[in-house]
Amino acid sequence: MPEATTGSGSEPRTLRLQRAMASLVLDADEVALEADPGRVARSQALPGADQQAFRDQAEAMLTYRELARASLIEPLETMFPVTKALLEPAGAWEPCVQAFLEARLIRSGQYRDIAPTFLGWLASTRWGQDRWPFLLELAHVEILEVLVARFPDAARPEGLRAEPTPEDCIVLDPATQILTYTHAVHRASEASPVPEIRPTHLIAYRLADGDARLLELTPATAALLVRAQDRPLGEVAAALGLAGPDAAMTLLKDLHRDGAIAGFQTPT
Repeated sequence: MPEATTGSGSEPRTLRLQRAMASLVLDADEVALEADPGRVARSQALPGADQQAFRDQAEAMLTYRELARASLIEPLETMFPVTKALLEPAGAWEPCVQAFLEARLIRSGQYRDIAPTFLGWLASTRWGQDRWPFLLELAHVEILEVLVARFPDAARPEGLRAEPTPEDCIVLDPATQILTYTHAVHRASEASPVPEIRPTHLIAYRLADGDARLLELTPATAALLVRAQDRPLGEVAAALGLAGPDAAMTLLKDLHRDGAIAGFQTPT
């Protein structure tokens, strides 16, 4: 038997009650909520009894709001301390967080998913990036190592070699990421959150013990690691003006030893 509906519209009461609770937690105007906790129930066309229940339980409702908001904001403060240090002096950190909460994008019940969802929101909305064009890069690099460390395990291709030849291509470990930023965001800190304007090339990879490591690359080395994934090392090295793959051999061997490179194989 379908759930009964009350009030305007045809949505089930349970769904509207859930939305009212979400508004209780996520809406910005706490003063209005304190003045009338029943307003969120009324906004969802819940029956008078529900509106009265929100008012009768005002203290409990506001306590719930405080605790629930803290559980959503704490992961952001923990994972993005430099971003917070950048925005807070300008009075922009709380508006940024509030805009994110009001977007209603958090779907997962896992705290670990809040920070990546925030990063995705920054990317899609470009919030604050007219004033701070490096903001997305800064937030991304702050959780880059966490994303790499948490990357799902995957089986590596069979038949890879540990020693490369000029005819080989590079096979990166699935968790490895090679990135180019317009600013040296990996050098920013809470004490100095505005990064230098400098094209920066990084490789982030996962060690055997599960920890992630971040390494700065030269432009040529970054290009070699990207292009030689589907073209022979010797060909790519020549196109980049390198003496040959031997010029980067030590780094390639080190990255293979550390797990950033899964191995080398001849393209078919």
